[in-house]
Amino acid sequence: MAARRALRNRRPGAVPWYAVTVEVDPAELTGRERPDLLARLAERHEVRITRAPGGRGTEIAVRTADGATREQVRALKQLLETGEVLVVEGQPEGRRTPLGRAARPAIRQLTRRGAR
Repeated sequence: MAARRALRNRRPGAVPWYAVTVEVDPAELTGRERPDLLARLAERHEVRITRAPGGRGTEIAVRTADGATREQVRALKQLLETGEVLVVEGQPEGRRTPLGRAARPAIRQLTRRGAR
């Protein structure tokens, strides 16, 4: 019901915001000392940095229309909270188990639709 209302109230052509909450003071994310990844995002997209509700850190919101930007925001969150960005480089070598072969059609269908 809420999803229908959101779709109905959404303006045509409106680009949604994608937001993450990080455990960082907002002052660390503004000015010259902000992370390079945040600076690059701000060059290409509208970025909003505010205090998170309940004093739970900072909310970083980016007006986005594509998955690549969401990936960059998630990478920024990882960088701010852990100091590094985790990257998967290829898949391990070897053969699939019988269970892995049986699950392959379901996995393909899920990756085609994308996780939401």
